[in-house]
Amino acid sequence: MEFKLFNTNFKIEFSFFIVLSIALLFDNKSILFLLLFSTLHELAHIIALLIVGGNVDRLCISYYGVGMKYSTAISVKNEIIVLAAGIALNLFFSVINVQRQINFALFLINVLPIYPLDGGRIIKLLLERIFDYNLSYRIYYVFSILFFVMITFYGIYKKNIFILLISAYLFSWIVRGTYD
Repeated sequence: MEFKLFNTNFKIEFSFFIVLSIALLFDNKSILFLLLFSTLHELAHIIALLIVGGNVDRLCISYYGVGMKYSTAISVKNEIIVLAAGIALNLFFSVINVQRQINFALFLINVLPIYPLDGGRIIKLLLERIFDYNLSYRIYYVFSILFFVMITFYGIYKKNIFILLISAYLFSWIVRGTYD
């Protein structure tokens, strides 16, 4: 389902309703809290973007919560602030013990230096400020592969299907090789 509201395109994917239905059907509060706090994570990005003068082009509500796209040209400093806002919110909730495990897991995942995660986008921005594009791309690609391998082995070692699913999602971005 797609619609436009306040100059922002909204898309609600069918997968969101599937995950929501399963969580409600099986009375799984963890999934509901995960959706809630990943949505609040994205809301922190949105608020930070609006504060630094940017505009949201698109919001997509999917199985993982809410995803935001924007094309507003903002400074690297402001972009890092926008990216760090979501991470900071999950860390804050974890520190004050509001659904600590879920928020700390969201914090840890998003701080990883792998694209498209927030930490990966921040590392990419910083590398591009220090090195030329080709060298920063190579360094960034090696970072992504190393952390992907570590996460995958950790998921296998812990026999954790959720970590392996995250690993598969990250692998799809690494294989694409595009970091825009």
